[in-house]
Parts: sequence; structure tokens; C-alpha cells
Amino acid sequence: MTLKYRIISIGSSILLLCLLWGCQSSPEFSGEISGTVLAVDSNLAPQKDPVVDSIIGIYRSELETEMNEVLAHSARHMEKASPEGLLNNFVADLILEMGESLYDPDDGSAIDFCLLNYGGLRTSIPEGPVTRGRIFELMPFENEMVVITLSAEKTRELFDYLALADRGMPVSGIRLDIGEDRSWEAEIRSTPFEDRKYRVLTSDYLAGGGDNMTFFLDPLDEEYLNMRIRDAIIQYLQQADSEGRKISAELDGRISQ
Repeated sequence: MTLKYRIISIGSSILLLCLLWGCQSSPEFSGEISGTVLAVDSNLAPQKDPVVDSIIGIYRSELETEMNEVLAHSARHMEKASPEGLLNNFVADLILEMGESLYDPDDGSAIDFCLLNYGGLRTSIPEGPVTRGRIFELMPFENEMVVITLSAEKTRELFDYLALADRGMPVSGIRLDIGEDRSWEAEIRSTPFEDRKYRVLTSDYLAGGGDNMTFFLDPLDEEYLNMRIRDAIIQYLQQADSEGRKISAELDGRISQ
């Protein structure tokens, strides 16, 4: 008998014993189970290491100071809403403005419009001082700005998506009139929708098909601007403050239904 056959035979025997044992009924347990109730109180809590705690305290203090920095002042309270909201318009408009300042394609073409997502805006902007911490609450994600070039067919799918959406997506550079039957008429930069390609400024999350925006997949082109959306908002606020301007927004009917 070879070594290989012996090993298989032993393994088979062990397996057979396990199966036989498993088929037997479990023996009844008779006996007592005892235990001790252990109260968890402050005496048993782990003690802070004073050295580690002091180091953490330094960074905590620095972070709190940074997050409490006032970046700008808002003339009004801005919240997101549907089909459009003050916050929707404010963020989309500033992202388009910042994106245009960064975008420098070889062919000299401009960005046509901006589309972001409703769920990406996580809090409101209050009237009065706006801190850096508030902007981190508003946009806690690391999403980057990207310009997607879409065919006319894909752009039509984009407007179909907006017309069917039950929430107002932040947009800038377009006007969209949605009918009761969810049909739509769109203007891009005051020009009616045409059978041509369009360049859309959005986030890398949506560019990857996030929020079921599958029309962004397989684009004609994809160009990253190497700036996070949150950083763009912060820079915009700092610039407004340096110029002595209060930030604000208006409802202008850019999406109507």
C-alpha cells in the first residue's frame, strides 16, 4: 500500500467516524452552570494615558481652530429643495464658475453646463458667518471635478433623467421645462438643445454612474480638473470674503415643472 493510499484511507476513516458521531442523538446535559455577575463601572474603565491624551489634545485644538475659521458671510439661509433650491443653485453656479476658471482644453471649447446630485449636499448654509467646518458638513466627500463630453444621445438621456427625477438636482447653465407627462424642453446657455456633443461639469462619483446616472458611462471624453468640489467651494467663499461680498443665491426657474 502506498503512502498516498494510506493517507486517503486514514482520512476516509476519520470522515466516517465524524459522520457516525454526527448521526447520533446529542447526549442530554445534566449539571449546573455557574457564573459571576461582573459590574462594569468607572473602576473597570480603561484609564487614559496622560501622554497620549496630551498629544491628541494638541491636534484636537488645532482641528477645532481650523474648523471654526469663518470663510465668508451669507446674506441668507440657503437650503436644498425641489425642483430647485437656493442651495442647489448656489453650489452648482459656483462649481461651474470655478470649473470654467480651471478648464483649458486644447480645442478652446467651453463647458456647456454643470450637473451635481441632490444627495451630495448634506446640510444647509446659514445666514451669517459660514465656517470651514460647515463646508465640510455640506460636502463631506472627496469627490473631484471632472468634465464629461457626451454625445447628443447621451445628453438627451441626461435630460430624461432630470425630467423623471423626484428630487431637484443642482444644475447651472441650463433651463429645463418639464411637462406633466415628463416630456421636456431644454436650453443650454440660452440656446435650445441641439443634436451635438456637450461638455458637462460634474463629480467623479456621478461620472462613474453614481445615483444611476448611467448616461455618464462610456463618454466621448473625460477630463479631470484636479480639484475637489469641497476645495472649490472653500476657495470661492474665501475669494468672496476677500472682496467684501456676502454669498447668496436666487430662485430663477432653471428647473420648472
